[in-house]
Amino acid sequence: MDALEALAILALSAVLSAVAFRRGLLTKDGAAAAFVSACIIGLCGSIWWLLAYLVFPAVAFAATMIDIGKKEEKGLQEGKKGERSALNILGVGLAPAAIALVNLTDSTFGGGDTADLLACAFISAVAVSMADTVSSEIGVLDDKVWMITTMKRTEPGINGGISRLGLLSSLIAVFIYAFIAWFFVFGDFDLLFLIPAVCGMIGNLLDSVVGAVLENKGLISKYGNNCVTAFAGGAVGFLIYFAAA
Repeated sequence: MDALEALAILALSAVLSAVAFRRGLLTKDGAAAAFVSACIIGLCGSIWWLLAYLVFPAVAFAATMIDIGKKEEKGLQEGKKGERSALNILGVGLAPAAIALVNLTDSTFGGGDTADLLACAFISAVAVSMADTVSSEIGVLDDKVWMITTMKRTEPGINGGISRLGLLSSLIAVFIYAFIAWFFVFGDFDLLFLIPAVCGMIGNLLDSVVGAVLENKGLISKYGNNCVTAFAGGAVGFLIYFAAA
């Protein structure tokens, strides 16, 4: 990586984090966490990894603002006005940042032999967060919600609840995301983009299961759930790409 690319990554990370904070999309600590995670992803991966990652918060914030008034009336919004804190950022950003760090280690000491595997794992991890966020933000607007473990009707916004609107929205979002991110990171169009797309949906459903089984019992926080399922999605993406390539 040359100095110009590194400076571009730092500048982009700083500007976007500051803008998100100024617009009330991130808290102060959330903006700091977003800056750090974006820098790690960009500097340890590439500026294309960073751009692929940034598609996620752009869509996530847009989904958050959809019918935000109705969400606030029901108390289903994130934070006070839909803003994200450092814990939110760590929940979705820790896995891709960790994969980027492994990528740097591999390229520096291992010859970059697993570069494509790690790139697929990276996109898959972000795809999980994309699917989960869109499913949650859009799904809470659907009054018909079922608990994933029992398929009995439940209230919107509850951990483990799934809806047709949420699942359909997340399915569309994650396939579009995987297609775009794959092009950014790999520089071509390939049906292998279906790997992170599928991993995103698997991770989204796993997030609901963990929410129903563990989160509702206080055994894991929603941030921990987000982090664990993102890592799981990345690991599955890594293994599927290894088997397919």
